[in-house]
Amino acid sequence: MADLNSALLSAVSGLRNSGPMPLMGPLNGFRWPDTPLTTNELFAFLEAHNQQDNKAVRELAITLAEWDFAKNPPWDQPIMTDPRTVQRRRRIYDLLDLPQPVVDRLDHIAPVSAMRPTVISEKWNPWYDSDRQSRWSFYWPHYRDYLLHKRGWPADSVAALDQATTDIVGRISDPASEHQYQSKGLVVGYVQSGKTANFTGVIAKAIDAGYRLIIVMTGTIELLRSQTQRRLDRELVGRENLVRGIKSEASTDFDYAGDDDWLNKNFVEHGEDFEAKGYPVIKRLTLLNDDYMRLKHGLTSMELHRSDPGKPFYDPANLKTADVRLVVVKKNDKVLQKLADDLAPLKQALNELPALIIDDESDLASINTRNPRKSPERTAINKAITGLLERLPRAQLVMYTATPFANFFVDPEDASDIFPKNFVIALDRPAQYMGVADFHDVDWNSEDDKNDPATSNEVAYIRRVGPPPDDDSTNSDDERRQEIRAAIDAFLLAGAIKLYREQHHSVRYRHHTMMIHEATKTAEHSKMAGLVREVWKEASFSSPEALDRLQQLWEQDFEPVCRARAGEFPVPGSFDELIEPLGMALSRITAVGDAVMVVNSEIEAEKYALDFDRDSVWRILIGGAKLSRGFTVEGLTVSFYTRKALQGDTMMQAGRWFGFRPGYRDLVRLFIRRDPHDADKRVDLYEAFEGLMRDEMAFRERLREYEDILEPWQVPPIVSQHLPYLRPAAPNKMFNAIVHTMGDSGRLKDYYGPADDDRGRRANYEALLPLLAAATAERTFVSARSRHEPELRSYFKARVGTVDGEAFIEALTALRWHPNALKVVDPVINFYRDRVRRGQIEDMLVVWPTLTKGADRTLPGLGERQIITRMRRRDRSDFSGSDPKHRAALERISGMTTKVDDPVADQLRHPRGHRGALLVYVTAEPPEAAVAENLDPTNLVVLTSLVAPATATPAGKPVIEWTVKGPKGEATVDISATKGKPIRPPGL
Repeated sequence: MADLNSALLSAVSGLRNSGPMPLMGPLNGFRWPDTPLTTNELFAFLEAHNQQDNKAVRELAITLAEWDFAKNPPWDQPIMTDPRTVQRRRRIYDLLDLPQPVVDRLDHIAPVSAMRPTVISEKWNPWYDSDRQSRWSFYWPHYRDYLLHKRGWPADSVAALDQATTDIVGRISDPASEHQYQSKGLVVGYVQSGKTANFTGVIAKAIDAGYRLIIVMTGTIELLRSQTQRRLDRELVGRENLVRGIKSEASTDFDYAGDDDWLNKNFVEHGEDFEAKGYPVIKRLTLLNDDYMRLKHGLTSMELHRSDPGKPFYDPANLKTADVRLVVVKKNDKVLQKLADDLAPLKQALNELPALIIDDESDLASINTRNPRKSPERTAINKAITGLLERLPRAQLVMYTATPFANFFVDPEDASDIFPKNFVIALDRPAQYMGVADFHDVDWNSEDDKNDPATSNEVAYIRRVGPPPDDDSTNSDDERRQEIRAAIDAFLLAGAIKLYREQHHSVRYRHHTMMIHEATKTAEHSKMAGLVREVWKEASFSSPEALDRLQQLWEQDFEPVCRARAGEFPVPGSFDELIEPLGMALSRITAVGDAVMVVNSEIEAEKYALDFDRDSVWRILIGGAKLSRGFTVEGLTVSFYTRKALQGDTMMQAGRWFGFRPGYRDLVRLFIRRDPHDADKRVDLYEAFEGLMRDEMAFRERLREYEDILEPWQVPPIVSQHLPYLRPAAPNKMFNAIVHTMGDSGRLKDYYGPADDDRGRRANYEALLPLLAAATAERTFVSARSRHEPELRSYFKARVGTVDGEAFIEALTALRWHPNALKVVDPVINFYRDRVRRGQIEDMLVVWPTLTKGADRTLPGLGERQIITRMRRRDRSDFSGSDPKHRAALERISGMTTKVDDPVADQLRHPRGHRGALLVYVTAEPPEAAVAENLDPTNLVVLTSLVAPATATPAGKPVIEWTVKGPKGEATVDISATKGKPIRPPGL
């Protein structure tokens, strides 16, 4: 007789491949045929267990998730439900014939996952079918089981990883193909969201499929390279491969001698006889603390053994049992060149070697930052990568990053460069991930209490700090000390709450860290470390004053947030319950005598001091580059961030506070620079991250929207920029980029640089004549400055009329401009055209003010109308701006809230918020032409100012969209015009 646990495990294993069918039958067959199991007993078992504490429940959960994700499974005939939907799961439950209480419990412990990657791809030859996936399957199932049983991943996350890695491997070349073909693709994740887990899964499946050389390029620092090497060794390479050729595991020459994870058997195991069963061995050419130096044992370490010498190496007969070489290297040009040079003597053999190159943080160092139109010489690392690809004609390049914009501005016409020509795959946001959107109030509901930590992310997590005292600010040294003390108080208190939870819950916190990132210079790190040590000492945490301070912090900050957001995790009933945990947390933080650790290249003695795998780390970490760009700061709870950067990718990668925060999401605090509104050269990093969040959200939404339409070369036009001062990437990574679309919503912008020649003025007047003619009704608008001073209220009269969006665009696109204005105007026209196409602008209200200093003249095609005197500014080739008293009314018409009420403007708003406004004046050029008896359009200039509806951009923020310019033209396309697969522009 098998117990219920074993019976369920056996029954699920039997159903996994066959598909869902009534569960109780096989469950009873494995248990006890004479005493049938009841559904109440099954419910009681599931009620007592979950994925984390029971293997049978885990197997049931992963099986449900795999069925959720299955594409067109035979058992779903003839209904054919969509994958990853509630309908699919209901279908599964029906086939399992489960009662409602069991169904409800399964929904709770194994919820349906809606995660799926977004795939932008060229046409490809499908080869990675289910038969190919299972034929040599070995490393992937071991890695999958490791994530489930050792790492405690939920089943739906593992199933989502399975789906995403299959999509990636399926779009690289078949390693057993007779034809040489290099695929280049980009995988877009989130900052600290599990990209390493994804490319580990890709490597596992690629090895199972037949790839026999794996090169992983990490960031530019050894700390990240060794962290990646360890992850791959522990979760993919495994014990049996690691001890091959090692005399003793205790030998000092062995990477993991004395390592706790190794001793506790936390490395994946493949079985001692796996090689005898015909599965490939993984041989490392780099070690935990050794980057690539040379081919060990010379070229013999790269010999391509053929089981059948009469067939090429890529033939399945040879690939199946051939050894795999794994190289994990920093992106260092000398290291990469050495590897390429060592491979060169293999010559013909390389033509038959299926290789996979993983480029982690691919927008860092890999991009050629030299404009080829100015210098044919590539930057060193880019040259080394392209050289490596030339050496390996069967190499596939899969790039990973969370900040992909620089990758899209690589010239798509340069076949030897690293533009992701074959596919772009955007990974879905993982469950339980805490990203940039979790720190901002996205789509704020005006009915929510802005001061409630339950509804406001800003209130819950964000704490304002000022600029550094030496950064042209009024922030004094004493104010900076107070800000740092507030942060370290929060760090200590959060640590105490973690220890309280360990006492009252099964959760464990191995690491508890605080990060201070204020500068990149190592001298500044040392200076900050000294200041933090002083503040820590002055905080006097053992004193009654410190306890009073911490109690106030608990009652005013942490307790309200914990009560609102702790979820299942316990919250102390009073501060008194934290007294003992505070002492324990203090002891852990100061266990080595110093709460502070500097992490940078200058501190060679601490090169391996920060080791989250080896040690339990409870410290305050101070650094710059080493604490960003791919390196995972484990247990990060409090961040103190004031570094000013003007590139979006640099800022986003510095956001180490993004990631998974199991059991302590409510304890996370971000102390971030937010200068006062009246400060000179004001910096608001929180605002900057909100702009980046909107860039990211818009990019992912448009990728999903155009998933079945775009190809990778067409992605650049959907890259957007929501803050004008914060570019997606550094200028030297965007030399191939041009602004394609630029627009603002709810704010009136002047476009006063029209053509200054006779033909241009005539063409402009004739183009705008239908709009001017539409302004026939007279209205009176308010132009007061303040609602609080009604005596200042004033009014202006104007002719108004509406024109539909298409007529407006027709006129706008017909206008001619001074050459100095074209770079600004063309992207604006694209913005308005796009918003009209989307239906976000249905019509425009033409507003033609009547000025007291104007003069009525007979205008061609219009009759008596007003003409004003304006002169072109010769230094800028445009006219002076619009009259300030007219601006508020037009912005109010667009949907913005202004300082003064204006009922006429309110009446003219569009019921759905889809109306913009056009402010016009007419002047003569030269001014003396205004007195001519018969005014001619060659002397008339129509000055235009535009305001788009406030709804035309997310949250009314500005937006900039980019594209790339290749040697044969601009890579843009009007997607809406094709109604299907886009048409490639001429020359591309």
